[in-house]
Amino acid sequence: MKIITILSALAAATLVSAGKLHKIKASETSESTIVPGAYIVQYEPHVNHATASNNLRTHQVGFKTRNQYTMFNGAAITITSNHDGEAIAAIPGVKHVWPVTLYSLPKAKPSIKEPTDPEVTSDHHMTGVDVVHSQYKFTGKGIKIGVVDSGVDYKHPAFAAKGANAGCFARYGKNCRVAYGWDFVGDNFTGSNTPVPDSDPMDCQGHGTHVAGIVGANALNISVAPLPPQPFVGVAPDVTLGAYRIFGCDGGTNSAVIMAAMELAFNDGMDVVNMSFGSGSSFQTNPISVLGETLSANGMMVVAQAGDDGEDGVWSVSDTGLGESASSVASVENNYRLYQTITYGEVNRPFFSFVPITLDPATIYPFVNGDGELLTACGHTAFDGIDVVGKVVLILGTTDDCSLNVRAAAAKGNGAVGLLIQTASLSFSNEPGLAGFSVGAIDFQTSQEIVATFLNEDPQTLASFSAGVYSFPVEGGGLPSAFSSYGPDGELRSKPDLAAPGGDILSTYPLAKGAYTVLSGTSMATPYIAGAHA
Repeated sequence: MKIITILSALAAATLVSAGKLHKIKASETSESTIVPGAYIVQYEPHVNHATASNNLRTHQVGFKTRNQYTMFNGAAITITSNHDGEAIAAIPGVKHVWPVTLYSLPKAKPSIKEPTDPEVTSDHHMTGVDVVHSQYKFTGKGIKIGVVDSGVDYKHPAFAAKGANAGCFARYGKNCRVAYGWDFVGDNFTGSNTPVPDSDPMDCQGHGTHVAGIVGANALNISVAPLPPQPFVGVAPDVTLGAYRIFGCDGGTNSAVIMAAMELAFNDGMDVVNMSFGSGSSFQTNPISVLGETLSANGMMVVAQAGDDGEDGVWSVSDTGLGESASSVASVENNYRLYQTITYGEVNRPFFSFVPITLDPATIYPFVNGDGELLTACGHTAFDGIDVVGKVVLILGTTDDCSLNVRAAAAKGNGAVGLLIQTASLSFSNEPGLAGFSVGAIDFQTSQEIVATFLNEDPQTLASFSAGVYSFPVEGGGLPSAFSSYGPDGELRSKPDLAAPGGDILSTYPLAKGAYTVLSGTSMATPYIAGAHA
């Protein structure tokens, strides 16, 4: 019965998508995931923009053109009259109509900013890219790769041409590795408001710079600040890059803007286009996939993330890579995971922190009750009568009682110099209020040993925190990442197509945000494949 129900639902979805108006299933979208009144309209092959516009006006449809496309033969429009998508689909010369949908960047989180361990580059050892570089000298020279994302910090020295001390953008300099690009949206674009395009694709978000670094950064011989934390090189360090900015400093983008960026990348002669974003639509008939197929047929490879919704189960693969010719990329775990270290009892143990803690030594004060159980320490009054001045407070990591912001403020307000939280996953969310205060996560075993020492042996429990970051072997290295989305897609086709390292990947970051960081996601695996195409 369950199988029959599923097949019936799939059949119904196929019938809906077979007409001119491509509706998105309620389970895949809501009013909050579309731009109201905005549609992408594809024309019949014999119809051009002028004819289509005249047809709309003949049928008393008021509209404003958002974007015009050439390879797609269509346009994105906003309806200003009392018409909907069904009315547009009924007009002669219209082939298909889709709502303009919103897209957001994956919530990839920085883990550390100063990696120093040689095993940070274990992803190249896993894949053989190090051998391709050293023995075969394949570095992507002569290949153009377009990064459709949040822009690129092209001033980063890891994007500098050989012999130069800083990177540049071709519009403002000479001999620039970031030689192509455009800002389609402006800093304040959120996906629904009016874009303010300009010629400068500088990244103020970070995601695009990290992605571009995986493709082609080269920090092997940097001699100017900021020095790389270690020798670091992307998959194809001699490629020419295109930076096509579709995200503002904060917020999302939409399908109309994405398609405009894809077409410009093609017109600029990109051999490969990388798209490290997507949404949950599982059907190949979305307009981005349709355009991607046309661009692929004309010689440009489309590489897109599979998505980070693997824990939601099947049918979670992102729509941007669903085309027959597109490469949908999954993530596998790196062989090593990167952490700072806390030295306690003469043993180095991993801990996670967004802001490196460099106290050496530090007195740790476990916040426990009379039974020796860790407490959450919620509220400023939690520390009444307790001396935590100059100490690092250890607390229970659950956020059921109050946010981490509240507890960090309480600890800091009472003179603590840092906060350690006991967690199961050695991670936590980087809430805005934590800025400027050292907060780290340790595992249950380390936490309990510190508590035991505090209760039974030495109330002045001392520990040292490393200034650098070191690698710890991952038992599941090389296996699929838990977050990595998988198919089949809505038409029961096998997706994703390829996998690459996407867990704990070191790459470039905007200079204003620390220059280097480590992120995880299929967003990181995707540029690895894009670089490999070079």
